[in-house]
Amino acid sequence: PMSVAGGVILGVAIPAVTTRFWPGAPTVSRPGVWLRLLGRLLADIVTANLSVAAIILRPGYRPRSALVSYPLRVRGAVPVTLLSSIISLTPGTVTVDVDRGRRWLTIHCLDLGDEQALVSRIRERYEALLEEIFP
Repeated sequence: PMSVAGGVILGVAIPAVTTRFWPGAPTVSRPGVWLRLLGRLLADIVTANLSVAAIILRPGYRPRSALVSYPLRVRGAVPVTLLSSIISLTPGTVTVDVDRGRRWLTIHCLDLGDEQALVSRIRERYEALLEEIFP
């Protein structure tokens, strides 16, 4: 508990003190949306870990790995970096390329059932919240 408390305090204090040294840095707003995003991400990490474990432990199962092109709606380096990091933190998916010019992410998926469902899930669960945080 003390480590978590210390991490939260430093996570809030350091950006508050250093933001004046970063001209043009995006401002963070809507802490409630941040908490929703964090909770959603943590729940999805647990669920994805269980899914990946099931794939590994299932005898004879051959995952359908694929590369998926994801069209970005968020703008700016910070939201795009956060989205690509969120995707990579979730087991079973990894962001392999960020094309800011064409506004696409290339995502490797360990076991892809439906490409459109994956795109919709990322858009609804993560990108929509990032759009609220970084309007």
